[in-house]
Amino acid sequence: MTTAGGRTAVLLAAAVLAAAAAGLPGAGAGAAARPRPAPARPVTAGPVGPSSVYNTLTSVSADSADDAWAVGSYVNNTTGVRDTLILHWNGTAWSRVASPNPGTRFNVLNGVSAGGAKNAWAVGFYRNQAAGALPLILHWNGTSWSQVTAPASGMPQTELNGVSTVSGRNAWAAGFAGKPAAGQFATLLLHWNGTAWAPVASPNPGKTDSFLQGVSATASGGAWAVGSYHRGTTLHTLVLQWSGTAWAQVKSASPAPAGRYNLLAGVSAIGQGHAWAVGNNPNLTTGPGQTLVLQWNGTSWPRMPSPDAGAGANVLTGVSAVSSTDVWAVGDSQPGVGSGPLRTLILHWDGTAWSQVSGPNASPASNVLNGVSADSATDAWAVGYYLSKGVRYALILHWDGTVWSVR
Repeated sequence: MTTAGGRTAVLLAAAVLAAAAAGLPGAGAGAAARPRPAPARPVTAGPVGPSSVYNTLTSVSADSADDAWAVGSYVNNTTGVRDTLILHWNGTAWSRVASPNPGTRFNVLNGVSAGGAKNAWAVGFYRNQAAGALPLILHWNGTSWSQVTAPASGMPQTELNGVSTVSGRNAWAAGFAGKPAAGQFATLLLHWNGTAWAPVASPNPGKTDSFLQGVSATASGGAWAVGSYHRGTTLHTLVLQWSGTAWAQVKSASPAPAGRYNLLAGVSAIGQGHAWAVGNNPNLTTGPGQTLVLQWNGTSWPRMPSPDAGAGANVLTGVSAVSSTDVWAVGDSQPGVGSGPLRTLILHWDGTAWSQVSGPNASPASNVLNGVSADSATDAWAVGYYLSKGVRYALILHWDGTVWSVR
């Protein structure tokens, strides 16, 4: 979410809902009726995106050097509706792949997970003319993307923010559901068993808000989900663990700066013994914010020292672990307190410490990274957006083992 004081954090539930209803491109009441989606087929398009107004990428997932997916949304030049955006990397180039858009007002993808050439999931939400939003789940079968039924939450607002697939019979999706008018939201976790998605009970420690932004499942059957929850005027980090039979809250670090906000946006686990979660803890009083990195030590999630590149906001939105000595985290930073264009922020863990790695910026205006995915020491992708002359374009960066470059 972007504010006047800089990009403060992950998408806070209430803020997302207000923006979706009033401020997001393509969300206006005058949006055109939704035409039937064309048959899914690859179409040539550069990473900047198909829209002349608004393009953004929110998540990326790579399972090999020649198979990666990036998802987000764009404003359709013809209809004015905000539609899903899916790009695929085949080892040589990125191309746009057609995707369903069930909503007549907007369609947004927040997360993607690649599970092989014939198995990938993407999640988000969509909205028709009625108030509220509905969960959106898309599946790739090796030929096309299709919408898969999401279980009804019984709430007027439901959003999915992250997804993680282990196999064709095991995947998790995380988000929140609630009542915008009452300002009440609860965590939402869905599980895919190979046949259907079903809700699984999850803790809600917040008295008003509890929401999830990311999820990461492991081949051993475990899984982690992260987000935040409100308790009074304080926003705490929220970490949930799947034991194989139930989700439970695990103690996590919630530093307490003057602003009293602590946010987790992404999580990446490689087995039960190694996991990372990232976010930020903005100071809403003075403006500056710090990166927030937590590491699972087998018992709890203590905070680890992490660099802050800017004097203003410093935000981490995605993390991807290749091994215990090779982990990437991305986001953005602001050079001054509430001033100056946002710059890409890339951090790396070498097994001993986190350090900043130089990342390119495609524009002298703001550049933001929303997600990262690494499948080896010489192959990693980061996605987001950049601004140029008032237009938002999709941004894709690649790590070749030596340097990050714009692709």
